[in-house]
Amino acid sequence: MAVSDGRHFYGSQQQWLATLNVGGTDYGIFDTFSGGDVTATVNKHRPGGMGPEVSYMSLPSYSDVVLNKVYHTQADHARIATLHQQVGKALATVSLQPLDDQGSPWGSPRVYQGRITSVKDGGTDSGSNAPRMFEIDIAVETVAG
Repeated sequence: MAVSDGRHFYGSQQQWLATLNVGGTDYGIFDTFSGGDVTATVNKHRPGGMGPEVSYMSLPSYSDVVLNKVYHTQADHARIATLHQQVGKALATVSLQPLDDQGSPWGSPRVYQGRITSVKDGGTDSGSNAPRMFEIDIAVETVAG
C-alpha cells in the first residue's frame, strides 16, 4: 500500500512492471530492474586571474540496464538460446511502468532502448532449492519518458 503525507503518495519497489521486447518478440515481465542511470561528465575550466570556474555543456550517458527473472525451464530455455545468438547484435526495448496500489498501470512508462550486451543463464547448485534466475544486460542508447 502506498503511504501518503497528504500531498504525495509513496510506493514500493514492487509497484513497477518491467518488460522486455527484442526485435518484435515480447519476452514478458521481469522480476528485477536496475541501471539506466543518467550521468554527464561536465568539463570545467578556471580562467586566468583567479576567475570563477566555468562549466561546459556535456552530453548524457546511461548506465546499462540489468533485468532478472526466474528461469521457467519449459518457457524460457529455447528463448534464452535465441537471446544468446543476439548478444552484441540485437536492439532491445525495456519498458518500466509504474503501478498503483491495485497493480494497475498509471502514468507514462520510462522506455530504455539499446543493445543486448550479455545473457546470463544463472547458476546451479545441487544443494539449493532457490529459484534459478537468468539475467539480461542492455547497453542503453536512449531513454524516453
